[in-house]
Amino acid sequence: IDPSSINLFSNEINFISKELLNNPITTKSILDALIGKNIELVKYNKDGNISFSTIGKLISNMNQPVFEIDGKIVVNPPYEYRFEKIPKNISDYPLLNCKIKSLSKNNDYFLSYIATGLNWHAEYNIYLISNKLCTIDGWYTIYNDINLNFSHATISLVSGDINFNKKNNRTIASQKMMRTASTSPYSNENTMPHVGVEDEYAIFHIPEKIHLKKNSELRYKFLENNSIDFNKIYHITHSLNHYRYSKNNYTEKVPVFVRLELLAENIGDFQIPSGSYKVYNKQNENLTYIGTDIYGISQKKDKIKLEIGKTQDIVCTFNLQGHEINRNSGEFELNVIFQNYKNEAAQIIWTENFSDGRWDIIKSNHDYKWADAFQTEFIINLDANSKKEILITARIQKK
Repeated sequence: IDPSSINLFSNEINFISKELLNNPITTKSILDALIGKNIELVKYNKDGNISFSTIGKLISNMNQPVFEIDGKIVVNPPYEYRFEKIPKNISDYPLLNCKIKSLSKNNDYFLSYIATGLNWHAEYNIYLISNKLCTIDGWYTIYNDINLNFSHATISLVSGDINFNKKNNRTIASQKMMRTASTSPYSNENTMPHVGVEDEYAIFHIPEKIHLKKNSELRYKFLENNSIDFNKIYHITHSLNHYRYSKNNYTEKVPVFVRLELLAENIGDFQIPSGSYKVYNKQNENLTYIGTDIYGISQKKDKIKLEIGKTQDIVCTFNLQGHEINRNSGEFELNVIFQNYKNEAAQIIWTENFSDGRWDIIKSNHDYKWADAFQTEFIINLDANSKKEILITARIQKK
């Protein structure tokens, strides 16, 4: 529990002070509570029976326990401890001690606080059933890392950018928060969450009461859509920055990466929580794993872009020829060969990065556009089992 987050509300009670006592039962906590007191020190034999017993007065327990035994000071004696009872204010459950003003003993109040150890994560499975269509299902994974059971609890999952002020005075943004309560206005006729909006957050209310065991996790399905359009994008990025002072020709094979793009509004008419996406090829009942990516919060017209790996069926070879680049000027010829070994057409987005905004392409046998002063973009369309060659000449002249 974050003590600064404790809030108490009541129409009948005036809360003057609040103190969180969080002192779990450990050997150290018991010894700390018994400093200045006599403690029984024992040894056990192989049968587990006490073979020796003495009484020592605990003087200190800073780094090691220090006892006075028979008028002598002994540091960390080789004994076990026997205690008569657990000292006051030591408990495996936190205690809230308050000073209040109230006209009667029995009053209603409300308590809320922020606790670590409760969290959730969204997981998505995408099944590619054709070149353009896929199905998707989404799951919430709820984590309880607290050593407490939550029985018959109502769970609400909050998605959004939520700031928590940590002890090191840095503000950290989180995209996940979980709320628990003891009552719920929703029925348990189905397990699909009710989606609501509060300020900048989307809230997913799980309609049935759940039992969340200590140190456990639980998964709930929250969406299922059987027909979604997607685009498969092949793309490469190349840069000549580290060759700018070289005079040698070189040949380089550049890997082709695969990206899937889906519209958030096709998945659901609500804010899609950030999470991990696993992608599979599906043929009848057979699944082939393709790759995994993580994507943030998205909604409406947002494109969800998933980088799922590389393709081996499209090969790109870059040949740098006849170039000479120095600090004041330079020119190079770049010959790029694209080979498509697939039995279907493919489109490749090629991004070329330049080290200086004064570079200019003076010759090209293919259309391109400048994304900015340092980057050009080429769209390469390849027929099935085909090859295409692109030749560009670029020049820089510094004053």
